[in-house]
Amino acid sequence: MTIRSRELSNGWVAIEVEGEVDLATVDELEGAIRSVQDHGDANLVVDLTGSSFMDSTGLKALVMASRSFDSAGREFAIAVGGGPVSRLLDLSGVNNAIRTVERVEDLAAETA
Repeated sequence: MTIRSRELSNGWVAIEVEGEVDLATVDELEGAIRSVQDHGDANLVVDLTGSSFMDSTGLKALVMASRSFDSAGREFAIAVGGGPVSRLLDLSGVNNAIRTVERVEDLAAETA
């Protein structure tokens, strides 16, 4: 799994995830999320459009991050496109509990 972070121009930070999110890699994702959460007041979007697989540990990490950002008064979203992770989010219902967008650019177009 590869993770890159970039700041958007409107108060959002995007974490771009490529590869598989599973028990072996979820700690990396959680660490990247914590890094954004602990340093500054930016909102966070996790970009999973480049992710080929996610298991329940990845889902749990996203749900916990969403709750944490919400309790801090910050926004959290997931960009999924139409890839394999999108189907998992649909089947699990997580897409109903966490703000989901097709592309990071959908958030980047919003005003701060």
